Amino acid sequence: MKALVSFGARHARIITWGTLGLVWAGLVLSSTSTTVDAHKAKTSPFSYNVDIFPLLRDNCGRCHADGGPAPMSLMTYDKDGGAIAWAESMREMLLIGAMPPWYADPTGPAVRNNHSLSPRELDKIITWATGGTPHGDLNLKLPAVSARTGWAGGKPDLELPMPQPYTLGPGVMQASNEVSIPTNFTDAKWVKAADLLPGVASAVRRAYISVDGGPMLQIWEPGDDAVEPPSGAAFKVPAGAKLKLKVDYKKSWQDEQKAVSDKSVIGLYFTEEPLSGKSIEPVAIDGPTDAPGSPRSFSGTLTKAGRVVALRAMLDGPYASVEVTAVAASGRKVPLLKLHNARPEWPRRYWLVDPVELPANTKIEVTMQPGDPDVGPLGKAETFPLQISLDVVPQ
Repeated sequence: MKALVSFGARHARIITWGTLGLVWAGLVLSSTSTTVDAHKAKTSPFSYNVDIFPLLRDNCGRCHADGGPAPMSLMTYDKDGGAIAWAESMREMLLIGAMPPWYADPTGPAVRNNHSLSPRELDKIITWATGGTPHGDLNLKLPAVSARTGWAGGKPDLELPMPQPYTLGPGVMQASNEVSIPTNFTDAKWVKAADLLPGVASAVRRAYISVDGGPMLQIWEPGDDAVEPPSGAAFKVPAGAKLKLKVDYKKSWQDEQKAVSDKSVIGLYFTEEPLSGKSIEPVAIDGPTDAPGSPRSFSGTLTKAGRVVALRAMLDGPYASVEVTAVAASGRKVPLLKLHNARPEWPRRYWLVDPVELPANTKIEVTMQPGDPDVGPLGKAETFPLQISLDVVPQ
């Protein structure tokens, strides 16, 4: 119990949860270890039926449910494996900080759409996993939970399907596919949010939705909501524009020898022209191209005055910390984003709760401390050219 108290004290902050990690190839328990766990003393005061199921349902049910993008369901105690078979994996992923896949540090600027567990809720799961995983009241009938199958933000104003299906053949575990989709807009449209409805939820790992030659509308991850920009900001999509859709696929092990054919659909949500008449524009700051593994420090300049509404981090490896700071000509520093235990597998966009107004010629400084490449989900490492992008509404 001391270890749990020490862990909670050392991480005295909100522990973000997201989707409990989508442990694609995670720490699979052998039948021997499961048998041993079944004979552990039931020392946990928390049980699955009473205490753990509600936490998993509310925080993990979008992915870790039947039909979801994760390769296992945690919505039952022991059916088809169930939560008991994955209790040790959950404990390991939480304790090493590799999961959940949400890296915004709560000691930095506040970001939106942050699903989180309190330290108390985290300790419940760890205590249950290490304390014999008691089932609980067997007379308590738990509701069936299925993965979300519809649009996160409700029916969109426009649906744009992929022109044709993309197929991963038997034995092909990972692939990427990029397509161009015409919007056929006769007039410019203002987009407040974009979403993706995957054709095969278990295989669509990530999607990038952007205007061809223009801004990134969405970096989609399984279980995410369609988040609107703050303060009425929006993206302008010109008449006749085409959208670029890049989809990263990753099969679960259950489907390795199956052919999987996906035809995902983009959803666009329109809004009125913002009062400023200005569209969100990207400002990219490229990092060094040498091999990662050492502290990084690089910078760029915001040439035009504007309001920073979001930041995106594309990483070339794991980082224990990432800090992005605006430095005015006067020397005053304003923190923009702080990440901890950030990994390249989840190149998210972080929408700021409070957008930051910056003058022209503001310097943007990035400092990064390397993380442990051996800590995290197993499987093929995913990396990107190092880049920090700011989403800015120009003045």
